[in-house]
Amino acid sequence: MADSDNSPRSAILIAHTAIEPILADAARYAGRSERGGIFLGLRRGPHLEIKEATLPTRWDRGTMFAFHRAAAGHRAVALQRWSKSGRVMDWVGEWHSHPERFPSPSSIDLRNWQQITKSRGDQMAFLIVGYEGLWLGLCRPNRLKPIRYVEAERSDAGIAFLPQ
Repeated sequence: MADSDNSPRSAILIAHTAIEPILADAARYAGRSERGGIFLGLRRGPHLEIKEATLPTRWDRGTMFAFHRAAAGHRAVALQRWSKSGRVMDWVGEWHSHPERFPSPSSIDLRNWQQITKSRGDQMAFLIVGYEGLWLGLCRPNRLKPIRYVEAERSDAGIAFLPQ
């Protein structure tokens, strides 16, 4: 089966070890400041396996309605993981929180994601954490809008998401 742009249908798996620290961090700062980081994982054909997520560093800046991720700390972690993994662990996406129950991407989010995806030349996953829900999308370099993903299954390995 393929998506509407004839790309193979892909799954996104987020390991519990990646998602649980994100949810805890976002809940801790809910209503005070947006938070964010990057996803590190494996590209398995059309699928993404997110194994790790960075949390905000001292160089990042979050306000009630914005998050600016500084490259410094996140880049160092990504390069270290890439090197230790034999160059297979990759930067596969980003996450940030929104001050709303059920989040959705802003026009700023969409524009930033398009730039990141175009620059990387590969598909990237983007997660927004709200007070009560998540929004997950996959951006592809040849597609203007992200493909919305929804939770399909939970297992010991993590949470699997498929296109809506």
